[in-house]
Amino acid sequence: MKMPASLIGGLLFAILSLLSCRQNSSSFALSPEETLRLAASSDYKVTPQDGRKFMGQQGYTFVDVRPASAFARGHLESAINIPLQHLLDKESRAFFSKNPGTIILYGKDEAEANGPCLLLRQIGYENVHLLEGGYEYQLAPDSVQYLPPEQPHYDYASVMAKAIEEDRREEEATRPKPAPQPVVKAPKEIIPQKKTKPKTAEEEEGC
Repeated sequence: MKMPASLIGGLLFAILSLLSCRQNSSSFALSPEETLRLAASSDYKVTPQDGRKFMGQQGYTFVDVRPASAFARGHLESAINIPLQHLLDKESRAFFSKNPGTIILYGKDEAEANGPCLLLRQIGYENVHLLEGGYEYQLAPDSVQYLPPEQPHYDYASVMAKAIEEDRREEEATRPKPAPQPVVKAPKEIIPQKKTKPKTAEEEEGC
Protein backbone atom coordinates (compact mmCIF):
# COMPACT_ATOMS: atom_id res chain seq x y z
CA MET A 1 0.00 0.00 0.00
CA LYS A 2 1.37 3.40 -0.97
CA MET A 3 1.93 5.77 1.92
CA PRO A 4 0.18 9.16 1.53
CA ALA A 5 2.47 12.11 0.82
CA SER A 6 1.11 14.01 3.81
CA LEU A 7 2.04 11.13 6.12
CA ILE A 8 5.52 10.90 4.59
CA GLY A 9 5.94 14.62 5.12
CA GLY A 10 4.77 14.33 8.70
CA LEU A 11 7.18 11.50 9.49
CA LEU A 12 10.07 13.31 7.83
CA PHE A 13 9.54 16.52 9.72
CA ALA A 14 8.81 14.71 12.97
CA ILE A 15 12.36 13.36 12.74
CA LEU A 16 13.77 16.76 11.80
CA SER A 17 11.87 18.39 14.65
CA LEU A 18 13.21 15.93 17.19
CA LEU A 19 16.73 16.51 15.91
CA SER A 20 16.25 20.26 16.07
CA CYS A 21 15.28 20.05 19.73
CA ARG A 22 18.61 18.40 20.52
CA GLN A 23 20.76 21.06 18.91
CA ASN A 24 22.04 24.15 20.61
CA SER A 25 18.99 26.32 21.28
CA SER A 26 20.99 29.39 20.21
CA SER A 27 20.78 28.08 16.61
CA PHE A 28 17.06 28.81 16.51
CA ALA A 29 15.03 31.99 16.66
CA LEU A 30 12.24 30.26 18.61
CA SER A 31 12.60 27.93 21.55
CA PRO A 32 10.60 24.67 21.53
CA GLU A 33 8.18 26.25 24.01
CA GLU A 34 7.68 29.32 21.79
CA THR A 35 7.13 27.09 18.77
CA LEU A 36 4.49 25.16 20.69
CA ARG A 37 2.63 28.38 21.45
CA LEU A 38 2.82 29.35 17.77
CA ALA A 39 1.49 25.94 16.72
CA ALA A 40 -1.50 26.40 19.02
CA SER A 41 -2.34 29.73 17.39
CA SER A 42 -3.32 30.73 13.87
CA ASP A 43 -0.82 33.59 13.60
CA TYR A 44 1.29 31.79 11.00
CA LYS A 45 -1.62 30.72 8.79
CA VAL A 46 -3.20 32.23 5.68
CA THR A 47 -6.87 31.51 5.10
CA PRO A 48 -7.90 29.90 1.79
CA GLN A 49 -9.77 33.07 0.85
CA ASP A 50 -6.75 35.30 1.46
CA GLY A 51 -4.58 32.80 -0.38
CA ARG A 52 -6.69 33.22 -3.50
CA LYS A 53 -6.40 37.00 -3.25
CA PHE A 54 -2.61 36.88 -2.84
CA MET A 55 -1.95 34.64 -5.86
CA GLY A 56 -0.04 36.51 -8.53
CA GLN A 57 0.36 39.61 -6.37
CA GLN A 58 3.77 41.17 -5.92
CA GLY A 59 5.33 40.45 -2.55
CA TYR A 60 3.77 36.99 -2.19
CA THR A 61 5.52 33.75 -3.13
CA PHE A 62 3.76 30.38 -2.98
CA VAL A 63 5.99 27.38 -2.31
CA ASP A 64 4.63 23.93 -3.18
CA VAL A 65 6.24 21.24 -0.98
CA ARG A 66 4.74 18.29 -2.88
CA PRO A 67 6.90 15.97 -4.99
CA ALA A 68 8.01 17.30 -8.37
CA SER A 69 5.75 14.81 -10.18
CA ALA A 70 2.66 16.14 -8.38
CA PHE A 71 3.74 19.73 -9.03
CA ALA A 72 4.08 18.98 -12.75
CA ARG A 73 0.49 17.73 -12.90
CA GLY A 74 -0.83 21.00 -11.51
CA HIS A 75 -0.04 23.75 -9.02
CA LEU A 76 -1.19 27.15 -7.82
CA GLU A 77 -0.60 30.21 -9.96
CA SER A 78 3.05 31.37 -10.02
CA ALA A 79 4.04 28.83 -7.34
CA ILE A 80 7.54 27.36 -7.18
CA ASN A 81 8.32 23.79 -6.19
CA ILE A 82 10.61 22.89 -3.27
CA PRO A 83 9.85 19.27 -2.31
CA LEU A 84 9.98 18.39 1.38
CA GLN A 85 13.26 16.50 1.15
CA HIS A 86 14.96 19.62 -0.26
CA LEU A 87 13.34 22.20 1.99
CA LEU A 88 16.40 22.55 4.23
CA ASP A 89 19.01 22.30 1.48
CA LYS A 90 21.59 25.08 1.21
CA GLU A 91 19.94 26.50 -1.92
CA SER A 92 16.48 26.44 -0.36
CA ARG A 93 17.63 28.18 2.82
CA ALA A 94 19.36 30.82 0.71
CA PHE A 95 16.06 31.39 -1.10
CA PHE A 96 14.18 31.85 2.18
CA SER A 97 16.87 34.18 3.53
CA LYS A 98 16.95 36.44 0.46
CA ASN A 99 13.19 36.67 -0.07
CA PRO A 100 11.86 39.73 1.81
CA GLY A 101 8.22 39.14 0.90
CA THR A 102 5.61 36.80 2.33
CA ILE A 103 6.26 33.12 1.61
CA ILE A 104 3.22 30.84 1.73
CA LEU A 105 3.83 27.09 2.01
CA TYR A 106 1.26 24.58 0.85
CA GLY A 107 1.05 20.84 0.31
CA LYS A 108 -1.54 18.36 -0.90
CA ASP A 109 -3.50 19.23 2.22
CA GLU A 110 -2.88 21.44 5.23
CA ALA A 111 -1.18 18.68 7.24
CA GLU A 112 1.56 18.10 4.66
CA ALA A 113 2.98 21.62 4.98
CA ASN A 114 2.12 22.38 8.63
CA GLY A 115 5.19 20.79 10.24
CA PRO A 116 7.62 22.15 7.63
CA CYS A 117 6.20 25.65 8.04
CA LEU A 118 6.58 25.58 11.83
CA LEU A 119 10.11 24.25 11.60
CA LEU A 120 11.10 27.05 9.21
CA ARG A 121 9.58 29.55 11.63
CA GLN A 122 11.56 27.99 14.46
CA ILE A 123 14.76 28.36 12.45
CA GLY A 124 14.03 32.06 12.02
CA TYR A 125 12.10 32.59 8.78
CA GLU A 126 9.32 34.77 10.18
CA ASN A 127 7.92 35.56 6.73
CA VAL A 128 6.94 31.92 6.09
CA HIS A 129 3.23 31.13 6.45
CA LEU A 130 0.95 28.12 5.98
CA LEU A 131 -1.91 28.00 3.48
CA GLU A 132 -4.92 26.50 5.23
CA GLY A 133 -6.60 23.70 3.33
CA GLY A 134 -3.63 23.10 1.03
CA TYR A 135 -3.77 22.56 -2.71
CA GLU A 136 -6.85 20.34 -2.67
CA TYR A 137 -9.06 22.97 -1.09
CA GLN A 138 -7.97 25.58 -3.64
CA LEU A 139 -9.38 23.31 -6.34
CA ALA A 140 -12.77 23.20 -4.62
CA PRO A 141 -15.56 25.59 -5.68
CA ASP A 142 -15.91 28.84 -3.78
CA SER A 143 -19.20 27.59 -2.36
CA VAL A 144 -17.43 24.85 -0.37
CA GLN A 145 -16.86 26.05 3.18
CA TYR A 146 -13.43 25.45 4.66
CA LEU A 147 -13.44 23.46 7.90
CA PRO A 148 -10.15 23.22 9.83
CA PRO A 149 -9.06 19.61 10.43
CA GLU A 150 -10.00 18.45 13.94
CA GLN A 151 -7.22 15.87 14.10
CA PRO A 152 -4.33 16.74 11.78
CA HIS A 153 -2.29 13.86 10.41
CA TYR A 154 0.84 15.52 11.71
CA ASP A 155 0.61 16.83 15.26
CA TYR A 156 3.66 19.08 15.49
CA ALA A 157 2.74 20.32 18.96
CA SER A 158 2.60 16.77 20.32
CA VAL A 159 5.96 15.89 18.77
CA MET A 160 7.58 19.00 20.22
CA ALA A 161 6.09 18.39 23.67
CA LYS A 162 7.44 14.84 23.72
CA ALA A 163 10.84 16.05 22.53
CA ILE A 164 11.01 18.69 25.27
CA GLU A 165 10.14 16.09 27.91
CA GLU A 166 12.74 13.66 26.54
CA ASP A 167 15.37 16.39 26.56
CA ARG A 168 14.54 17.24 30.16
CA ARG A 169 14.91 13.61 31.26
CA GLU A 170 18.11 13.19 29.26
CA GLU A 171 19.57 16.34 30.78
CA GLU A 172 18.74 15.17 34.28
CA ALA A 173 20.25 11.74 33.58
CA THR A 174 23.51 13.18 32.23
CA ARG A 175 23.83 15.99 34.74
CA PRO A 176 26.90 15.31 36.91
CA LYS A 177 25.90 14.37 40.40
CA PRO A 178 27.56 16.28 43.23
CA ALA A 179 30.38 14.40 44.91
CA PRO A 180 29.30 12.90 48.22
CA GLN A 181 30.43 15.00 51.12
CA PRO A 182 32.35 13.21 53.88
CA VAL A 183 30.33 12.71 56.99
CA VAL A 184 31.82 14.81 59.74
CA LYS A 185 30.81 13.59 63.14
CA ALA A 186 30.14 16.21 65.75
CA PRO A 187 32.80 16.17 68.47
CA LYS A 188 31.64 14.26 71.48
CA GLU A 189 31.03 16.55 74.38
CA ILE A 190 33.12 15.51 77.36
CA ILE A 191 31.55 16.39 80.67
CA PRO A 192 34.22 16.53 83.36
CA GLN A 193 33.42 14.25 86.25
CA LYS A 194 33.53 15.84 89.69
CA LYS A 195 36.08 14.05 91.74
CA THR A 196 34.86 12.81 95.11
CA LYS A 197 37.13 13.94 97.89
CA PRO A 198 37.97 11.03 100.18
CA LYS A 199 36.64 11.47 103.67
CA THR A 200 39.10 12.04 106.46
CA ALA A 201 39.20 9.93 109.65
CA GLU A 202 37.57 12.71 111.63
CA GLU A 203 34.70 12.97 109.12
CA GLU A 204 34.16 9.24 109.25
CA GLU A 205 34.12 9.24 113.09
CA GLY A 206 31.64 12.11 113.04
CA CYS A 207 29.26 9.97 111.05
